[in-house]
Amino acid sequence: MSIRILVRTVGELLLTAGLLVGLFVVWLLVWQAHVQDAGQADAVSGLERSFAAPPPSPSAGHAPAVTPAETQPKPGELFAVLRIPRLGGDWAKPVREGVGADVLADGMGRYPGTALPGAVGNIGIAGHRSGHGNPLLDVDLIRPGDVLVLETKSAYNVYRVVRHEIVAPDRSDVVAPVPERPGVKPTERWFTLTTCSPRWGNTSRYIVFSKLETTIPRAQGLPAAYLTTPKDL
Repeated sequence: MSIRILVRTVGELLLTAGLLVGLFVVWLLVWQAHVQDAGQADAVSGLERSFAAPPPSPSAGHAPAVTPAETQPKPGELFAVLRIPRLGGDWAKPVREGVGADVLADGMGRYPGTALPGAVGNIGIAGHRSGHGNPLLDVDLIRPGDVLVLETKSAYNVYRVVRHEIVAPDRSDVVAPVPERPGVKPTERWFTLTTCSPRWGNTSRYIVFSKLETTIPRAQGLPAAYLTTPKDL
């Protein structure tokens, strides 16, 4: 075989290999993400159906300031829905207990030991940025003042974004009861959302801090204004 034929053959093989790798990446990042996103949407729909029978409305003038999740969820249990209107009016992801690989493959996960939705302290929730449905791919679009809604069987917990940071992956103090101030007794109600950074990597963590603005009993319904997608992109 001549050198020219050998070079051409090797070139064709490399071109074919590159095409196959490209197709695999498209399958992994686009088609698989679509399938996984659909599975998470089904989980949200199922949880919404389980929420269909709301608890009795509180008496007039006696509405509780906060209605946190009724009980401590069990490992892997699906117990809440996270909504982020900035990422789309229909953006809704299931939240399970735990942050193991099996849990985060199916949506968002609550850091064990952090606060329950709406409670004093800091609820920490993690999710993938890319892969497994790409749930937080556009987390960098979230701005201070944006709304994050944690929906449970009893209430809609509406948090308002305060700030974001990019930190080292071992910064566990971001989910302390008072964010970044371990050992300090909490008096406020925080929500810390964590994911990977940069967009297609995991060398750092992208952190969004928000504080509880209001808790609305499910019987009253969530005002549509809280789910409106912000226009100041």
